[in-house]
Amino acid sequence: MKKLITLSFITASSLLAQPTITDIEKSISTPKEVETKAPSLVEVGGKEKYAPVMADDESGKTIEVKDFSIEGNTQIKDDVLKKLLSEYVGKPLTFSQLQETASLITKYYREKGYFVARAYIPIQDIKSSNGIVKIAVIEGNYGEFKLTNNSKVKDSIVQAMFDDAKTRGNIVSTNTLERSMLIINDTPGVMVTQADVRPGKEVGTSDFIVTTEPSAPYSGYIVADNYGSKYTSVYRTMAGGSINNPFKIGDKLTLSGLYGMNSNLDNYKASYSFPILPNGLRGEIAYSETNYKLEKKYVTNQDIKGDSQTLEATLSYPIIRTRVQSLYTTFTYTSKDMKDTNDGVQTNKKTLESFNLGLNYTKSALLANLDTQYNASINLISGKLNIKDATAKTQDTSGAKTNGSYEKLALTLANTTILHPKISLETSLTYQQALNNKNLDGSEDMSIGGSNGVRVYPDSEESAENGYIIRAESFYTLPSYKGLDHKVSLFVDTAKVKQENNTTNEKARQLSDIGIGYHTSYKNFFAKAHIATIIGNSKVTSEADNKQYKTKFLVQAGMVF
Repeated sequence: MKKLITLSFITASSLLAQPTITDIEKSISTPKEVETKAPSLVEVGGKEKYAPVMADDESGKTIEVKDFSIEGNTQIKDDVLKKLLSEYVGKPLTFSQLQETASLITKYYREKGYFVARAYIPIQDIKSSNGIVKIAVIEGNYGEFKLTNNSKVKDSIVQAMFDDAKTRGNIVSTNTLERSMLIINDTPGVMVTQADVRPGKEVGTSDFIVTTEPSAPYSGYIVADNYGSKYTSVYRTMAGGSINNPFKIGDKLTLSGLYGMNSNLDNYKASYSFPILPNGLRGEIAYSETNYKLEKKYVTNQDIKGDSQTLEATLSYPIIRTRVQSLYTTFTYTSKDMKDTNDGVQTNKKTLESFNLGLNYTKSALLANLDTQYNASINLISGKLNIKDATAKTQDTSGAKTNGSYEKLALTLANTTILHPKISLETSLTYQQALNNKNLDGSEDMSIGGSNGVRVYPDSEESAENGYIIRAESFYTLPSYKGLDHKVSLFVDTAKVKQENNTTNEKARQLSDIGIGYHTSYKNFFAKAHIATIIGNSKVTSEADNKQYKTKFLVQAGMVF
């Protein structure tokens, strides 16, 4: 618990008020408005050429049909297809009605995503087969992907991403084709702009004529806000930039930073992501550094500062990747060094190593006939904390007992629902649970204040091992004005945390607020403002000047390019 791992030279009354390096790091996050979005998926052209022929011999003759025999189907079972034709069994059928049975099977296949599959009535002697009609199914195999690559990503890399569809079953399907196209669109430096299906060289195969173009060669953002702490800097600026495809392999190099206006806070991060396999497996390595210094006027002229260095290595893989849903698995290794000092004396030095196994799921669907975007993630984290400072280790042994190995579980659920063309609702639940009755270091605690929690409170207001954050915000879209889009919102936040192993009789604490917001965007610019008010009697305890307030004004503005 973060309040129990503190600076040795500070009085107990001020321990509740001032942040350490673990609190500072949690206050640094990138706004969702600057997140890069992948290009939209193009529709596959040429499907209409595979429509079944519905010719009628116009003779009017009928044949008594006792049953159907279906051949060539491997993806859909006989009993499922025969159920579609049950009303045709035991009846005299014309040639046109026989064609209808084939059309029903073709339609069903295409509804299931096999968009080049077709069923037909082959030449046969129905009388000699005792009224059993054969229906042949051509499910459609992949032929060739004929690529015109106008991007700067190497042809071999893009071609391999398309050919990966064949490794997931040789039958042409929407899921396998969309997966390859979306993985390409997710790759920095390239996007699919055209895809047409054509009959292949061999009977029953389909070729795809595809064209790719370069996506944006770079992206970036500049943001300013007043989300910071008085201890370091209320007013902050952050900026970031990415170079897409620098080495022509679909990689990305990103640099970002955050700077406190009064020079008491800075954070820098460099990351490099790259493809590993054409199936969507990617890797990323990242290094970040954070430095802070507390305003002396708030800590009785003491020189309190700290820093951290973090190295991360991540693997990510799309288990499912389609137009409507995605499921990613991630595995991250983190190594972190953290240090706090007071008047040049080291008071809290520690290292932390952890492994994070995660699943992240998104889906677009209808909820009560309302368009809804679902997001869910679950992460299992296992790590080890090593407190280097002897005094801090002694305090930990007699207090929170965070040193050593630990595990925790983190869960996030969120959705956005369109209630009306002008009204939407965003809700989220964030939950964390420490495992094995072990307290966590402050860097692994759940913090429930700040812009990502109960926003009226500072980031360092409260944190502990176990807890939840619930947020809900309803938006009403206002009429656009000369290209300016804007909307107003009403929000409510509530959160609660408690210690896992309550060695110090620390009580659970709940924070809540309510407020209104205004959000606007014009071309590449965006801005948002919130006025939040405390609900209940839980006072602010972590403000630098010990000033009490009930209402807080937050503003953030930025530009993306």
